[in-house]
Parts: sequence; structure tokens; C-alpha cells
Amino acid sequence: MPPRTIVKFGSTSATLLMAERLEHPLVYRQELFDVFSPAGAKALLDLARAWREELQARGTVALAAGGEAIRRNAQLQRELRQLFPVWWPLTGEMEGRLAWMAVKARHPSVDGVIDIGGGSTEVIIAEKTWSFAVGAANASPAMPAWPRELAAVHTPAFIGGTAVSLARWANREWLSVKDAEALQQALANHPEAFREWSSIRLRILPQGLAILMSLAKHAGWSRFLVSSRGLTEGLWLAASLGRVSNHD
Repeated sequence: MPPRTIVKFGSTSATLLMAERLEHPLVYRQELFDVFSPAGAKALLDLARAWREELQARGTVALAAGGEAIRRNAQLQRELRQLFPVWWPLTGEMEGRLAWMAVKARHPSVDGVIDIGGGSTEVIIAEKTWSFAVGAANASPAMPAWPRELAAVHTPAFIGGTAVSLARWANREWLSVKDAEALQQALANHPEAFREWSSIRLRILPQGLAILMSLAKHAGWSRFLVSSRGLTEGLWLAASLGRVSNHD
């Protein structure tokens, strides 16, 4: 199978993935931006231009898509779509289904997926997807009313930058609310220990952890899995299966 190339423009990151097999990417890059800020949106656009030039030189056409911050910024989305005309205009719900597909392909026993992004949080079970316009970089004075159906989830998986940062800090993939609380406390009490972390990640991580803990406590989960897979891998799988639409 020829390599598939995906470019995902999230609310706080941009990801480039090129792979013949998802388990062994030929290229995987990620850069962090706060796309809700004018400076972050400009930096993202500059990176998009550089990536487009590189992919053109490789003779590769990428499937591109954007997250919540891109949906809210019509001008930025127009400029990105000029650079990447093979564009999948995703809703929050579709983001969730694609992430679900990617996580289930690696972790078949998972029966609930929580994607805490920079601009939105998707909650996915087999029968339904919810998308909430609150994320790690998109603070809200109060948490949403999370779905009651989560109480029936036995094997939850959290994905996204917040969850992956927590798992790397704890050095394991099965975690609990106590781990999230410990990281929050460490961030507050020992900031010097996180000097090598991205300033954007450090700024948005407390809100992301608050969302994670709110959901885990709401559902009564004593432990949960963190998966490194998410929307980018879901887009790759959909492209490989030919299940892509670039029409609004």
C-alpha cells in the first residue's frame, strides 16, 4: 500500500503523519501552538506553508483536517484549505468517531474513549458521541453535564495531549485520578521540575487535568488507560479505507 499522509491542525497542535503501516510511521511530527491566539494562528499558518512545500517536493498529497479552533476561525480555515485542498471538514462528533476507530484498533477491550483536546472534549461510546466546546486551552467557568451513560463504561481510555503528558510523567499507561492530582500538585509546587516542557503545554495542562478528573470522578472510574492514538491515526485509517469526504 502506498504511504498515506495526514495533516491535522488541532487547537493546540499540528501533526504530520506519513505511513505505509500505522504501527511504523515513515514521518511523524508534532508542533504545539495556541491557535486561539493571533500569534499562534499565524505560526500555525507558517508551519502549514512549510509542510505543504515539503510534501509537494515529495510528490505527496495530504488529507488535512482541523479541530475546534479551526472551525471557529473562518479566515484561518480558508487559508489552510487553499494550502491543503483535500480537506475533511469535521464536526466534533466526527472527530470523536475517528478517534474511537483508532483507539479500538489498538485496544479492542476499550468501551469508552475520552478525547481532551485544546478546544473541545469528545466523549465516545459504541452507540453515541458527544462533543463539548471545552478543552485544555478553552477554559470554562463550570464543567459540562457529562453523559450519564459513562457510568456503564468499564474500560475507559483517555487520549489527547493532557492524557499523554500525564502518562509520560507517571511512566505508565494505566492511571487513576490520584495520578492526575499528583501531577497538578507537582506543577504547582515544583515548577522547576518541568523546565524542559513546552510553555504552551504547561499553561494548558492544569485545565486539561481538571477536565480529566471531572470526567473520571463523574463516571466513577478507579483506573483508566491512556492511549497515544487519536484523531490523526483515525484520519489515516479512514483514508486507507477510502472513507473520506472533502465536501462541506
